[in-house]
Amino acid sequence: MNKHKWAMVVLFAVGFVLLLAACGGAGGSTDPITVVKTDAGKVSFEGTVHPILLDHCGKRCHNEDAEGGFQVLSYETVMKGGNRGDTIVAGDPEASQLIGSVTKTSPPHMPPRIFPALTEDRIEALRSWIAEGAEQN
Repeated sequence: MNKHKWAMVVLFAVGFVLLLAACGGAGGSTDPITVVKTDAGKVSFEGTVHPILLDHCGKRCHNEDAEGGFQVLSYETVMKGGNRGDTIVAGDPEASQLIGSVTKTSPPHMPPRIFPALTEDRIEALRSWIAEGAEQN
């Protein structure tokens, strides 16, 4: 590879790393989570679900700029859904677009392949919260 092509490859790589850093990093955490439960024994939105959504979705895309119209900034914006309609069907995780997206069983598959997928424990926490009624707790 000549020096010019090598310099272009290096510049591209540096640019890509800087872009990832500016957009909140390469993705959400893959460390095990602690599921926070309410006094009623339900998965907590504020203690478990919202941090997962902010970490995996809100850093890069589903923030104020709202790709697809879907924001994860608050309980209200999560429940509002996006351009495709309701993202959460309270009580029915398998009918919820969020679960279909993060399990990659229905489009759009999230997060995009360039970012780490949600771990099974995170998906299960989201699934449980929805199954329990998707309450603001």
